[in-house]
Amino acid sequence: MDKLKSILNKVRNAAVSKALLIWVVSVIVLVFAVDNIIMPAFSGAFASTGAVPNLEGMDQAAAESALTEAGFKFEWLEEGRYSSTIPAGKVLVQMPVAGRTAKLGRTVRLTKSMGLREVEIPDLRGKSQKQASISLSRAGLVQGETIKGAHASIPRGVVIRTVPMAGEKVRIGDTVKVVISAGATTGKVLLPDFTGQQLDDIYAQLESLGLNLGKVTRKKDSEGLRPGTILESSPKSGDYLNPGYKVNFVVVD
Repeated sequence: MDKLKSILNKVRNAAVSKALLIWVVSVIVLVFAVDNIIMPAFSGAFASTGAVPNLEGMDQAAAESALTEAGFKFEWLEEGRYSSTIPAGKVLVQMPVAGRTAKLGRTVRLTKSMGLREVEIPDLRGKSQKQASISLSRAGLVQGETIKGAHASIPRGVVIRTVPMAGEKVRIGDTVKVVISAGATTGKVLLPDFTGQQLDDIYAQLESLGLNLGKVTRKKDSEGLRPGTILESSPKSGDYLNPGYKVNFVVVD
């Protein structure tokens, strides 16, 4: 009887050990399946991937076409960035970057170049040469050649105007010439004040002074002035100019 009980205990222990072994193996298999099959499937690891194409320097149509062909979506960010190398309107920045492997269907965000940054030339009239140099530097411009000119009221050594004129837009880093009063008027023509006159009425006067009509810019006016009324000139009145100089005007539209 005792021998029979011993045999039964051995059989029972073997069955328990076998069941325990099967359970351990099952747990290991389940963990492996979760880590290597189920979770990657949920996270998209088995989804198709591809390399993001290089879009730098492309225009909008070409960039969108390249992304579509490669299996990606696109989104253009509203704000662009200035660039000294990529022309305005072309792709400047892309995220993800070119060459990166990404899941097909992912959205690639694109930023357009705004080209070279432009600045408005400051009005330096009446400033000293040192003040003019500081103002140009702060605007990101370079002071170029100093030219001697003449003016009816601006003292010697003081800025009369710049070339290009104040208010014109140029690129960052451009050179601006500065015209400095020298007090000399020999051979120069005094530019009168044409403000308030009709542009059509000053042609004869310009011709008699030996000056020429330059660029005419039209501007809306809220004070009820007649169209064609001169609002300002460039250079300004009081400058002594060389014969043949072209005078620009802003008139009421």
